[in-house]
Amino acid sequence: MPKNGLYDSHCHLIFREYPIPTEEIVQQARFSKLTTLLNVSTDLKTSEQVQNLSVENDGFIKSFIGVDPQEVIPNPEHFMGLDLTSKDFKQIKQSLKDILDKQKDTIIGIGETGMDFYWIKELDSETQAKSKFLQEKLFILHIEIANDNVLPLTIHSRGAESECLDLMLNNAINTRGIFHSFTGNYQQAKNIIESGNGLGVNGIFTFKNAQNLREVYRKLVGKVSKDTDPEYFYKKGIFFETDSPFLAPEGKRGEINYPANVADIYKAFVNFLSNN
Repeated sequence: MPKNGLYDSHCHLIFREYPIPTEEIVQQARFSKLTTLLNVSTDLKTSEQVQNLSVENDGFIKSFIGVDPQEVIPNPEHFMGLDLTSKDFKQIKQSLKDILDKQKDTIIGIGETGMDFYWIKELDSETQAKSKFLQEKLFILHIEIANDNVLPLTIHSRGAESECLDLMLNNAINTRGIFHSFTGNYQQAKNIIESGNGLGVNGIFTFKNAQNLREVYRKLVGKVSKDTDPEYFYKKGIFFETDSPFLAPEGKRGEINYPANVADIYKAFVNFLSNN
């Protein structure tokens, strides 16, 4: 991961929700003094498209490639099914390795990957079990690619923070990851940080109903000064993201989120910790 300056550690720049071209998104980010944007893929199609984003924007954009756990959660848009076999996972892994080999100059990490138990909690127990099994297999193949190439992971862990950490502890050798959009409890956050992995702070931190999450970081970090640099938090395993075009921060909720808003998220984070 980059070590200097404020950057968006997790955004989705290929998604169709943006009403403006990527060039304007980059201009906004530069104006907000961001140093880079880390574009995150969610399936093989978006993984194949990352190189053009970087080339067309003078390398300001770097990317993660991967297949999101929602691909094995029943949904109307991004569902590969629950009947995937070992052969299917082998093909997914090979496809990601092929993309990485062709685009190594623009790819700096693996993901979005991980597990999501939030979106399966309303499903019947048999479907839940099938999805959890496939999510785990999908996560492990991403960890293996990251291990083999000594690349970081961006980890989706909604409702499955402890399970994702267990899989990292048991399988991650040459890699660590950022638990992006972290909304777990203090003990989970502490365990993640102590394991050498990181936490992703985004617009959720600013929501009026997110006081519990803010308290997690207050307890985790303590008081800071208003002029604290981003590097101080990076060293502690805390990174900033937008997850754009989703999760616009308070004051912009309901709007399309843009990477430039990571500056507002960072400011809100520092202001909260400096006043507590």
